[in-house]
Amino acid sequence: MSEEENKSQKMDLLIPNQQHTYGNSCPENRWSDPTRYIMGVFLILAALAVVYIGRSSLALVVCAALLALLVDPVIRILNGRLHLNRTLAVLITYLFVVAALLIIPLLLIQPLVDAINFVVSIDPNIVVHKLILATQSISMALQDHKWLASAFSPALDTVSKALNASISGTPVPAPPVQMSVAELSSRVGKALGALAGYLGPTFSGLASVLFTLLMSLQMTLSAAEMKNWFSGLIPPGHGPELSLLFKNIHRTWTAFLRGQINLMVIVGLITWVGGFVLGLPQAFFLGIVAGFMELIPNVGPVLAAVPAVLIALFFGSTHMQVGHLIFAVIIIVFYTLVQTVENQILVPRIMGGAVDLPPLVVLIGVIVATGTFGILGALLATPVIATGKLIFRYIYGKIMEDALAGAPASPPPPAH
Repeated sequence: MSEEENKSQKMDLLIPNQQHTYGNSCPENRWSDPTRYIMGVFLILAALAVVYIGRSSLALVVCAALLALLVDPVIRILNGRLHLNRTLAVLITYLFVVAALLIIPLLLIQPLVDAINFVVSIDPNIVVHKLILATQSISMALQDHKWLASAFSPALDTVSKALNASISGTPVPAPPVQMSVAELSSRVGKALGALAGYLGPTFSGLASVLFTLLMSLQMTLSAAEMKNWFSGLIPPGHGPELSLLFKNIHRTWTAFLRGQINLMVIVGLITWVGGFVLGLPQAFFLGIVAGFMELIPNVGPVLAAVPAVLIALFFGSTHMQVGHLIFAVIIIVFYTLVQTVENQILVPRIMGGAVDLPPLVVLIGVIVATGTFGILGALLATPVIATGKLIFRYIYGKIMEDALAGAPASPPPPAH
């Protein structure tokens, strides 16, 4: 035997094989159960510390992950059915995403400008006058019911007096304009400061969008590597069941995001077309509002109906010969029908069993998440609760499996 072979054998005796160093060490080198529990708690605390340190960027990471989940089915179609290279399919998909981010705001600029002009052209005195007439009409209608009149008439009288007082004031004439050079320079400086304050958040928002796109692109390109890295952390023998759990979680999020976008588009179109047929002013913009409000479960559709009802109450229909109050009632009925169709037909067909949660649980989750995490919590409360339900069922099943395995066998039924 050569000298090099002898050295190799000695090194093999001194240094164990690398593949047995972690996780599969010798019995005498294994940690005791208390040590493993302590180190497990340490790993959890370390992960929470990392999340806490990077909490300022957590929203961008979450948005990037959601975008990666959203475009994943498109990439699978391009890669699987059209037999395109995966990298090429990813680049094509994200080019379409960038194009959509550029085109959609351009399409929404004109409706937004029209809506702003519509709001600016509203005369507050006319609105207040209509509110006074509506208050007086309600007070007259309550005179036939004494117990209702005694309960609501004082409040209505107070509202009517306050509205009358708001339009009875005489306008204050504008002071003559006399500006010195110092005042002019001061105002210019304030204007430039306001412009800088406006441009700062604008550039920050654009940078956030760019970083989100780059992170999402990197997540999509390195999806296989991340999957292999996580699979290496799974203990031996638990791979199939944990893989099934992760697939169910992935399916839940993908189906929720895809279904949410479909619901936004369909509800927005129905609201726009229905409002246009009924003669609701700014029907297109109100359809956009109704579509975006679908992001907030349960509460969003109610919030979307509020501006539509107010516009119907103050301005009436553009071609229906009915009173403003009657038209407002028609709009309430219309929005109620839209939500009924959505809940009874659209949601079961589009969402399917992606998020099988009781409405009360979703409502409570949205309220809690909104108070804790803001608007992002409201948007993601539903899939997060659904994910928690899957994890809870998995852990509960494992606990009950061990409990049933250790329970004594039940005696056989008595023979008759």
